[in-house]
Amino acid sequence: MIQEKDYKRYEGKSLLKATPPLVYEPEDLKGEVKDQSRVVEEKIPPYFPSDPLKDAVEYARILQRPLLLRGEPGSGKTRLAQAVAYELYGKDYRRKYFEWYIKSTTKARDGLYAFDHLARLRDVELARRQGNGEESRKEENLFKYRSFGPLGKAFLASRADAPAVLLIDEIDKADLDFPNDLLFELEQKRFFVEETGEEITAEYPPLIFITSNDEKDLPNAFLRRCVFFYIDFPSDKLLLDIAKANAQNWARQYKKAMPDALVESIVKRFRQLYTDMKNNPNTDKSPSTSELIDWLRVLYYQFLQGRLDADKLADGALPHPEVLLKSLDDYKAQTNK
Repeated sequence: MIQEKDYKRYEGKSLLKATPPLVYEPEDLKGEVKDQSRVVEEKIPPYFPSDPLKDAVEYARILQRPLLLRGEPGSGKTRLAQAVAYELYGKDYRRKYFEWYIKSTTKARDGLYAFDHLARLRDVELARRQGNGEESRKEENLFKYRSFGPLGKAFLASRADAPAVLLIDEIDKADLDFPNDLLFELEQKRFFVEETGEEITAEYPPLIFITSNDEKDLPNAFLRRCVFFYIDFPSDKLLLDIAKANAQNWARQYKKAMPDALVESIVKRFRQLYTDMKNNPNTDKSPSTSELIDWLRVLYYQFLQGRLDADKLADGALPHPEVLLKSLDDYKAQTNK
């Protein structure tokens, strides 16, 4: 059950508009990169969670279980964890927010810790050559060769008065054994560092958000340990709210607002395209919310250049189909009408 001090339910109200520019210092880089900036600036765009999605976040926090998010690519799964972290901690959210992006080669231990065996071997060999190998081995500090991954950092940073937030993105990209290899850590909130003999235990369970694109089935044992939510395509009202919020963000940046009537006509045209493609069994990929925002941005650029009617999107051929359609068959089907 929830033990967080000054607990607040996630209401999804902190990102109704884009944030001002935020800056943070990334972790120290290994090696040298020329002209590498030591300060990163970001601006978080608007995010509109549905009421059922906010409820799902609440259930995951009550049960202290990961929230498994499924849905089509571009439906907003990945951004939920960041939105929750920002609502909890504001502009300093990066102190408590961790990201683990899964690849086909990712192993469970990558998220826990890494141990630099080569560096240790090099130091041992150097000490041996200098003639003090046995003495150095007695005083050897194994901890300097150990570094923590995103899940390990989330365990270490999480407190009852300030739980950490962890995103495990696209878990279905890894091999079939990957989810099962995390069962103990997700259940017990602890793990072992074999090389140092440490047991790392979370003082308080972090809030864990796991995304999946349904590319492969996940094991039942893993699913049992999660709260599940499928992010549906937004309703007409929510889609319009998302579009208007992004248009207003660009208006503040470029000092020229796109009329609401024009935004509404763009969203209406997009919704019709989505519906037509969704109902067509030959469609390869229907456009998502992400494609809508990209399309709206291109059209906003056209508006800034004075090349777009200020009242509504013109009828006829679909403008800029390259932004919306992601396969040759879909492109031919929608542009040859």
